[in-house]
Amino acid sequence: METNYEKYRNELLKNPEFQVKYYLAKEKLNIELMLDSIDEAITQKSSILTMKRRVSKLRNYISTLNL
Repeated sequence: METNYEKYRNELLKNPEFQVKYYLAKEKLNIELMLDSIDEAITQKSSILTMKRRVSKLRNYISTLNL
């Protein structure tokens, strides 16, 4: 069962221009969250291994983007 929001979003996603902006915004949010995770690891002085793992995760994510 779709919520009202999902129905509204799906209707908007029929517009190609909106669809591009929507998916780019989602990708931007994912990258920002990963950067925040790296920043948090640096601020908390986490181990180098933790920071490298998070950077690697970000690199892998970026490499999967079809830009």
